[in-house]
Amino acid sequence: MSAAEYTVSTWDPSSSSEDIRSLWSKALPSLEPAYAIPAEKLHSLLVAPSARVFVAASPSTPTLGFALTYTIRSGSATMPSGQHLKGGLSMLIVDPSHRNRGIGSALHDAALSYLTKAVRDSLTRSDPPAKEGSIILGSVFPRIFPGVPDGPEFEPARQWFEKRGWAFGKDKSIDLYRTIVPGDQLNREMEPLLQRATDHGMRFGAPLASDDAALYALQKKEFDGFTGWPDMFPALIDSGHRDDIHCAFDPQGNVVGATIAALYRSGSGEPRNAAHAALAWPETLGKACGIIACVGVASSTRGSGAGIGMVASAVLDLARRGADGCFIDWVHLDGFYQKCGFVPWERPYWEAQRSVTVG
Repeated sequence: MSAAEYTVSTWDPSSSSEDIRSLWSKALPSLEPAYAIPAEKLHSLLVAPSARVFVAASPSTPTLGFALTYTIRSGSATMPSGQHLKGGLSMLIVDPSHRNRGIGSALHDAALSYLTKAVRDSLTRSDPPAKEGSIILGSVFPRIFPGVPDGPEFEPARQWFEKRGWAFGKDKSIDLYRTIVPGDQLNREMEPLLQRATDHGMRFGAPLASDDAALYALQKKEFDGFTGWPDMFPALIDSGHRDDIHCAFDPQGNVVGATIAALYRSGSGEPRNAAHAALAWPETLGKACGIIACVGVASSTRGSGAGIGMVASAVLDLARRGADGCFIDWVHLDGFYQKCGFVPWERPYWEAQRSVTVG
């Protein structure tokens, strides 16, 4: 099929996503069954405010392939030097029966052109203006994958992107999961992990409104440059999901750590919290799969057991609230979360990015 036989255009988010869903179902689950995604969840990711989708079509086939992109602010809302955008090429799929005809390259070029311009045009939003931005292969929030899944089935895709200028790192990241069954067994698992922190007089729980200023100050001081991370906490609080945050408090009651510990019941009809809206996979892992994310403690508190104690306490809190499992995304730490019973979920990811400089 020559380029004259198909066109690449921007998908209209008010239109049906059935053709895209059908293409997804044809391509990804055949390589890895766990990567099947419910139609409504996929649609929500396609129509997210920061999404732009490019579709390749011919007169006889309305969806030969698609590319999903996102943009997100590089730093927090309060970080002057982090107001420019980071781009993400989240997904690129071509119908298996129409590959090796230039469609993937055309979608890649359209997506990359859009992201490059969006990032470059945003560099002056930061103070001082940024000299460089980045585009990642994958995305931050919303996120399906943080990179290309590992394994022989996905190796041709990794090589395809590498030939198009994507620089892959040497290390891989991973998602984690564990089932949650409330009761004595879970309590016995978590209690030793809480011990060191509680011996230091720490306690854990959801923040009160009076804790918000300290929580936000902690995020600004320690994690201001972490893309998407600090902004998740006010997003949850402002939308009425305060209980989806779990904090560590020192003996004086100061906030010295915080994590997302979010719960959403699939099919409940309730609005998704910000964490579940942003991630693709928790809703495929049970009717009430929790999320632990954005785990961080004050640098002055590290080594006290606050971090692992906060995660253990968050698992117990999710169990108390009715979670049947918990998902932790995009992990680089080796062995930390495994202490709380988490194991790798599906494939590791090869991460890649490219730079965008001032034109």
